[in-house]
Amino acid sequence: MFKMFTGTQRFTINSMRSNHCFVVLFLCFFLVSCNVPSARKDIGIAPAATNAVLWNLNISAATAAKTDRDQITNTAENPTATPQLIKAVNFEEAFSHAQPSSDTAASQISRPLSSGSDRAEWLYFSPQEYTTNAFDTLYAAFRNTGDSTWTEAYYLEFYAGMNPTGKDRTELSKIVYPGDQASFEIPITKTDSSWKACWLLKNPAGESFYDFCYNHGSGVNAAQSAQTNNSGNSSGFDPSHPFHKTEGSAPARFSSAELSAELVSLDPASGHSFQAYDHYESLSAAFINNGTSSWDSSFSLVFYSGYNWMHVNSSPLSGNVAPGETAVFNMPMEIYEDNDRWFTCWYLAAPDGKNLADFCFNYFTG
Repeated sequence: MFKMFTGTQRFTINSMRSNHCFVVLFLCFFLVSCNVPSARKDIGIAPAATNAVLWNLNISAATAAKTDRDQITNTAENPTATPQLIKAVNFEEAFSHAQPSSDTAASQISRPLSSGSDRAEWLYFSPQEYTTNAFDTLYAAFRNTGDSTWTEAYYLEFYAGMNPTGKDRTELSKIVYPGDQASFEIPITKTDSSWKACWLLKNPAGESFYDFCYNHGSGVNAAQSAQTNNSGNSSGFDPSHPFHKTEGSAPARFSSAELSAELVSLDPASGHSFQAYDHYESLSAAFINNGTSSWDSSFSLVFYSGYNWMHVNSSPLSGNVAPGETAVFNMPMEIYEDNDRWFTCWYLAAPDGKNLADFCFNYFTG
């Protein structure tokens, strides 16, 4: 019933089983060897030195920082642990050379308040001049064309005409950088149907660098006489006068051996066109002394007809003028934004009022 094996047969069977186990083990070692990396030098990275400890607590912070910097310097050109970082970066040096942002908004926020020259360019009034409607706020807009930053310490100061605000100063309500627009809000408390008021634009030091006038209604202050005093004795500023046309005439011409004069020139010449908008120009009138008497400050130019934008009714001679010499009268003229034609007439008056020479100056604004 049972098959019997001899000793030789049993040895053969056991040998076959051993061969099978050896083949299986060989295959396992072969598969594992495929996943074992070759030496580290094949990928270009030297093996890290073996340290006995992770942290060495026996060295100072300065020594440790120096060691780190030396390691960064020595390995700067070697590949780093992070693929996107080509080489080590000294961040302290990089940030020390960083340039400020060119973003306009950010630069404006950090712009310091600077001091420099003050200049202004008039932009507009709201409401416009000569309006007849009542209003409670006058807006005077300017552009800061200087080098200084305007702060709340910049202000308007009333100086002539009728004050419609009840106060002498109107402060700026915000900071205005060079090149930006500023708007002064002038509270209006007067209810007169017609008035003229003038302000100076001043910096914190009280220095004025712009002046302007505003006209409501007809631009004539009702509380003052619109008629000019032509006596030649008044040299004060009459705010209503520049907008009032005077219909007058000069005294008859007078000439003698002692007192005689001739108009030599006007600068600019009659018929000149001035740029419009509020600013000042200058008119010069030159006369030659053809008499035998010298002239002094008792001789003057006297306004008698037209529009008087010099704000004076008489302008005295400056200095002495001997016979045969030329006397020059320089008078500042205020120019308004109107596009129109104008004329102003004056005569050279002797101390007793005699008319030695007269002229009319015709001009345009536009």
